[in-house]
Amino acid sequence: MIITSVMLCVVFDTFSQGWQKAVLTEELTIKVENVYAPAGFNSEKQAMDQMTGFPVAVTGNASFKNMRNLTLAEINGDQIQDIVFVADSKLYVWTYQGMLWEKTIIGTGIYPPSVADINMDGFNEIVLVTGGLPANGRTYTFDKDGNELPGWPVNFSSHWMMCAPALTDVDNDSIIEIIVCERYTSTVGRVHILRIDGTSFSTNWPVSLDGIPAFTPSVGDVDNDGVKEIVAYSTKSRYIFELDGQPMTGFPLNTEPEQKYSYQSPVIADLNSDDQYEVIGATHGDLPKFYVMDNSGNDYTGWPITVPDSNWTYSTPTVVKINGEYRILMSRPIGSEVDDMLYCWDAEGNMQPGFPVEKSGGLEGYISVADINNDNDFELVFGANMLDSLGYGFINAYNISDGTPVNGFPIRPRGWTFMNGVCIGDVNGDAAIDLVSLTYTNSFGANTDTVYINVYETNSPYTTEKVLWGTYKGTNDRSGYVSNGVSNVEEMRDIDIMVYPNPCSSILNIELPSDAGAENSFAAIYDITGRHLFSIGLSSKITRIDVSGFEKGMYIFEINYSEKSRIKKLLVK
Repeated sequence: MIITSVMLCVVFDTFSQGWQKAVLTEELTIKVENVYAPAGFNSEKQAMDQMTGFPVAVTGNASFKNMRNLTLAEINGDQIQDIVFVADSKLYVWTYQGMLWEKTIIGTGIYPPSVADINMDGFNEIVLVTGGLPANGRTYTFDKDGNELPGWPVNFSSHWMMCAPALTDVDNDSIIEIIVCERYTSTVGRVHILRIDGTSFSTNWPVSLDGIPAFTPSVGDVDNDGVKEIVAYSTKSRYIFELDGQPMTGFPLNTEPEQKYSYQSPVIADLNSDDQYEVIGATHGDLPKFYVMDNSGNDYTGWPITVPDSNWTYSTPTVVKINGEYRILMSRPIGSEVDDMLYCWDAEGNMQPGFPVEKSGGLEGYISVADINNDNDFELVFGANMLDSLGYGFINAYNISDGTPVNGFPIRPRGWTFMNGVCIGDVNGDAAIDLVSLTYTNSFGANTDTVYINVYETNSPYTTEKVLWGTYKGTNDRSGYVSNGVSNVEEMRDIDIMVYPNPCSSILNIELPSDAGAENSFAAIYDITGRHLFSIGLSSKITRIDVSGFEKGMYIFEINYSEKSRIKKLLVK
């Protein structure tokens, strides 16, 4: 079979009013099927209030539906997260008080924008790609005020630009590059590394794939040689590219027809702490698998694991570290019958206690991990592939400790959560966790489709330690890289450390608990490449660091205290 498109187009069966299940077909179109309501299901929607002013409703695209939700990022300089999303041919930025700005874009936006301070000016930029019919693909970069940066948008003969950009500093010059995938022909894809002005990173790029690009690239130093590599598959082969554009030894690895790839953007993590990183993901094809491979292309111990019933799955993995142990989460699609659908393994592929989750309604969106109810445990938050007879979808929550459902869930937004997810953040600055989800309706061509932005408030404190995985691919740069040094650090709920102000232009304060000692404790600052810049021992109460001599930009700030490490990002402005 030749796959002619990896853009999501919606196809509908004729149906009567009833429950529906969304399916991504072999032709990579979304199809809606009628299903029976789950036995014993209580159709009364759970009472969780949305934030004042939400849901927000905007016009959606009739054919191409959003995937992987939206983006929460501070855009306008007030240090409160804003809501960044695309719908049809517009980019929107909303605050909790209303729309900040919108911009018309050429082509159709489907994936969430990627966000990072790509030029290190102290403010985040927004990067997104478009596609659609007719082919109007572009890559855009906007500043905080909605202005296009010089050199953008980038246009490769209007070819579809696939999935989402990955943002990373590939050459350690403190300026972030943009990695995007192009549908070059109906059977060939290309991977680009673009500089901040929209030009190619080097004459070695773009590189060609032996098929259409399959997903958002992932980027990281997989072999600990000090240089980042790019993980970018075609629909039939796995690639890991060196920075010179050459595949690493052992790649490309052709796996068709048993293993094929679409949308399951992988995650890079060092599962056994040997400084050699593994690649974690899922497949479809004749024999769908959940897989972990090493950076030579070999199967990791305990993997792969066959997807039950040989279901095609477009699940993108969640990989988190809790108390020093990795947990790998992926899922599969099912219908209204109760069956296993969400899996939690350790690094060696051992199923964790209480898993798999068994429920009606499958899942191929991403899985967030956060303490959303302040019980000092982490919960899994995710959508579903089901819609009830009244047009309401599902946001589910289950405990990661034992796979049991969380009280008060599912909550029921208007529209589909299929192929999307839930962002975890704080959009109004009240220091409490908000659950933010993009949903959409389908009118079967009868009416204009709608995209909804839903914001549910919780009473759980919002801190970086309470959110292990809160967006597509774990971070807004979409790099898919779980670093040994800066991501998913050990829990420190028993220690209350305050670091302020952040952003900081002069004196940074580190305040420890008043009754705690600080023997052998220290703070350190690193640049975004991990290069050590500064260290200081901690006093028993407040330690002050003068950062006025640092160049403006983002830094990694580490506190080692009581034999544990806490990592934060520090913005010097």
